[in-house]
Amino acid sequence: MTKENHTQHLAAALAAAALLIGCASDPNAAPAITAGAAAFETARSSGAPEYAASELDQARGKLERARALAQAGKNREAIRMAEQAELDSQLARATAGSERSARALTEVEASLRSLREELSRAATAPPVRP
Repeated sequence: MTKENHTQHLAAALAAAALLIGCASDPNAAPAITAGAAAFETARSSGAPEYAASELDQARGKLERARALAQAGKNREAIRMAEQAELDSQLARATAGSERSARALTEVEASLRSLREELSRAATAPPVRP
């Protein structure tokens, strides 16, 4: 093999390796989209539509954009968008949980006020004679 042939073979091998590395470095967006969709469904079933509709709508929009980007072959952008959708879904779930807790606290406080009022009335009422 001549030096020129050796150089050509080496160049061809390097080009093929670069092509393979380029193809291999384009990540698959499906796992990120699946994770985003699962987080969205968890948020949806945890009361987010009622308590965190805005956050859930943002997550839905980003998840739809991630799917469209993946369909267009823009996997890196799709992954980023799916990750944002997952985070928005987690925020929606946390916001819904916080809002439910705040409402439950308000109800408990109202019940305590009512009980205090009853105790106060009972304490100031004249004693009942047998």
